[in-house]
Amino acid sequence: MTPDGPAGPIRGKIIRGEPMRLGSFMPVNSIWKPLLASLQERFPGHEILAGPEAAQAALPSLDGILAGRLDRALFESAISLQALFVPFTGLNHLPADLLLERGVKVYNVHGQAPGVAERALALALAFYGRVVEFHNDLSRAHWHGFWAGRGAKDQWESLYGRPCAIFGTGAIGTALAGLLKAFHCPVTGCRRRGDAPVPPGFDRIETDLRRAVAEAELLFIALPLTPATRGLFSRELLLSARGKFLVNVGRGPIVDEEGLYLALRDGVLKGAGIDTWYTYPVGQDLDGAPSSFPIHHLPNVILSPHVGGSTTEGVRIAALETMENLAQWLQTGTCGRQADLAEMY
Repeated sequence: MTPDGPAGPIRGKIIRGEPMRLGSFMPVNSIWKPLLASLQERFPGHEILAGPEAAQAALPSLDGILAGRLDRALFESAISLQALFVPFTGLNHLPADLLLERGVKVYNVHGQAPGVAERALALALAFYGRVVEFHNDLSRAHWHGFWAGRGAKDQWESLYGRPCAIFGTGAIGTALAGLLKAFHCPVTGCRRRGDAPVPPGFDRIETDLRRAVAEAELLFIALPLTPATRGLFSRELLLSARGKFLVNVGRGPIVDEEGLYLALRDGVLKGAGIDTWYTYPVGQDLDGAPSSFPIHHLPNVILSPHVGGSTTEGVRIAALETMENLAQWLQTGTCGRQADLAEMY
């Protein structure tokens, strides 16, 4: 893949009667600066404003916006906005009601899915392999295992052959299913529709949430946050999931916060690996608990600060996919990667 897309540069021309103004709120850095410059060169009839300051100054006249997270007030000022380009998958940060009311089309990408899937697997491997525990102790010169004469006390567990359920069979879920097959795990996908084809890597599809939870040991959440998925893993469901290991790389509020804490504290859940949380730091403040409950102090939790999609490779691929979306939109006025704002994915 080249910076101009898999088929090389698309030379743009204005085919809809008038030039378009595109504002990028992405940082002017080593990734976005050359890509946007290349896009401007390919589409000289359109205007591309690179950088938050230039884009914000032109907000009322922008036809398109490229942005990660923006305050609602900025979207309210973008009175000419026709299209929004998000350089990742999640949409729950957007003012969907406002964008739907104004008929703004939203285009996202899935280039970071392999990294998120890898992170989900890594969290499970770290827990079952006691990686964090053994690392922390050995860093303090305290030994475990055969060489310390502890034998069976310090054995760790393999994922090999353990039944898994993945809740969400999109790009992340499908990538994760493929990774789990290397461990010969039977993998069930859980989704609302049972009549669609079974995606690669999955052995079967289950539409009943409770049955999928009951029949698996490892539960991987790879769902977007939508009105339908918020609180999907209820307190009641979590307190019934005895002996299960839960991984959440979707969004925190999909899982009932208090129920998760109680199930982990009381040993109902075997453990959890969590990358997506309930509370986040504000601005540049790096301190703050990830939940209103002390989940981060529990010994059976592997913690990750919502970095599943933050691989060097994934960020680059997502940027290239975003450029393809922008090029297609500037060329044709539409794009094949349109997200469904009503469903929030």
